[in-house]
Amino acid sequence: MAAFVLATAVVAASAAFSGAVAERETLDPGAFARWALPIVLTVHHLAVAVVAGCLLFAVALLPPWRDRAAGAAGDREQRQDPHPAFTRAMATASAVSIVWVFSAVAVFVLTYANLSGQPVSGSEAFARELVYFGTDLLVGQAWATVVAIAFTVCTLTFLVRSPVALVATTFLALSTAIPISLVGHAAGSDDHFAGVGALVVHWLGVLVWVGGVAALVVVVPALTGSQAGANTSGGVPLARTVLERFSTLAGVAFFLVFASGVVNSVLRLGDWEGLFTRYGQLILIKAAATLLLGAIGLAHRRWAIGRLETVSAGRTAWRLVIVELGIMASIIGVTAALGRTAPPVPQEIEPAITPAEVLTGYLLPPELSWDRWLTEWRWDWLWVAFVAVAAAVYLLGVRKAQVWPWQRTASWMTGLAVLLYVTCSAPTIYGMVLFSAHSLMLLALAVLVPLLLVLGAPLQLMARTVARRTDGIRGAREWVDVVRPALSYPALNAVVLAASLGLVYYTPLFRLVLEYWIVHQVANLYFLAVGFCFMTSVIAPSSGRPIPRTAQIRTAAILAGALLLWAIVLAAGVLPVLEPDWFVNMARTWGPPVTLDQQLAGISVLVAGFAPMAFLLTALILYRAPRHESAPSSTS
Repeated sequence: MAAFVLATAVVAASAAFSGAVAERETLDPGAFARWALPIVLTVHHLAVAVVAGCLLFAVALLPPWRDRAAGAAGDREQRQDPHPAFTRAMATASAVSIVWVFSAVAVFVLTYANLSGQPVSGSEAFARELVYFGTDLLVGQAWATVVAIAFTVCTLTFLVRSPVALVATTFLALSTAIPISLVGHAAGSDDHFAGVGALVVHWLGVLVWVGGVAALVVVVPALTGSQAGANTSGGVPLARTVLERFSTLAGVAFFLVFASGVVNSVLRLGDWEGLFTRYGQLILIKAAATLLLGAIGLAHRRWAIGRLETVSAGRTAWRLVIVELGIMASIIGVTAALGRTAPPVPQEIEPAITPAEVLTGYLLPPELSWDRWLTEWRWDWLWVAFVAVAAAVYLLGVRKAQVWPWQRTASWMTGLAVLLYVTCSAPTIYGMVLFSAHSLMLLALAVLVPLLLVLGAPLQLMARTVARRTDGIRGAREWVDVVRPALSYPALNAVVLAASLGLVYYTPLFRLVLEYWIVHQVANLYFLAVGFCFMTSVIAPSSGRPIPRTAQIRTAAILAGALLLWAIVLAAGVLPVLEPDWFVNMARTWGPPVTLDQQLAGISVLVAGFAPMAFLLTALILYRAPRHESAPSSTS
């Protein structure tokens, strides 16, 4: 409650300083709407962070039962007694989700009032125009989506407690970052989708970091008091275990927040002179507070966590957590004020004047030549963040393993480099214009990148460096164990991959992938995951039973050949031309005609697909999956 009050006070002061609540000369919605919107935005942002943080703690950091070990020994009644920390986290998520729903509805209404310049009223005309705002305009659609997500999450927090359902609810809460980012200031920059991607990364980091600290404050009494129970991890008190695990997660979130914040600031400020505006001064205040939070987090990790058992250090550690939450609430207040303040770089997107801009949001790229495959880049900050985190986590695992084949590390890093190239360079840029380029992009995501990543043996590295938890909490390794049986059936994974390619290209889904940024991102992630499952089932199956090498190679050859043939059939356009309205209306003045381009796609897939498939068979012949990867002795 104190955090909500503090955030409200800070947003009021920041909005007054920046002039965001000043009376307008035209289309003024009235003092109530001008002052209420930034305040309600602050309440909304803090509420969604608290809900997401509490759900994240419930699914990944807190034991669901008071004493899981005792339950395993047969004490069913004690096993069924929920842990008080878990109960507090879910109760808080349920209560604050109600605040989230009402604040989301209020933001939706007040946003329309501010954009239209009409005072909030209960008239029929206002209600009719509000419906139009929520169904036909991008800003209204985004906030209507937030309202729907908030209502769904609120309902689920009261109804579900199973691990899978809670994970789905947590991801749904975190997905709020997408519609919020679609209407943020950075999204209005010249490179719209780069701004959206940077904002999504920023908001995901904020929700994990701020929400996690808020959840930590909520569950502290249940972690340190007499109700904490006997839950330990390798003899380590539960409070220390939870704080250590969250500290690692918060460190990743801090770097995502700060790095994406720098990118967003560059997009909104334009140049150094933008820092001297009131908008820029608020940016500097926000950056300084973020660095201070990073320093406090470092103090936690280096000093406080190891001394939690002592009374004085324990009090200092929890006081630091409360101070963190206060600073974070203040930052959210500044953020809400920034959202209502005009940035130095105008937010309005210039109207599209070419067919390519209308369809893709970008000018038609120059004619594709051999050198353009390497020189055309457009940074997608979602995938940049994904690659950076994946590389850092893998390298930390290699460091912990101490002895690890360099070939595996090289394969993993090469796979990430290819992933970055495919998502941020010519394959994606020209994939929106040429069907042949799009088919190459999808083939690389579904075959080549997963092959390189699987040869890096990440699951074996996890088995060696991450111990299974004994406190009833499902961590990364436990969730991998849940899906591991699906990695034992190469034929099933090949069918799923082949069917997915057919569904994308020969259903209306292909148009959605081309037209909508979020569908494009989800499709890329989906094919990367499905390809990873297929390659894992072929190269390093997890069935636990020995498979003869010749049988494994024969199975891989049959499946790889069938998949390649199917990809050629899809790309070559045996069926009618795919999405002619999109590719014909691009007004492209260079390159082959649309029909010829689709026929050339089959040849390009054959050439580009033969190499990774041949590499797969070669790697399978040379690859020797370790018979046993011993887990570390520590269970923390």
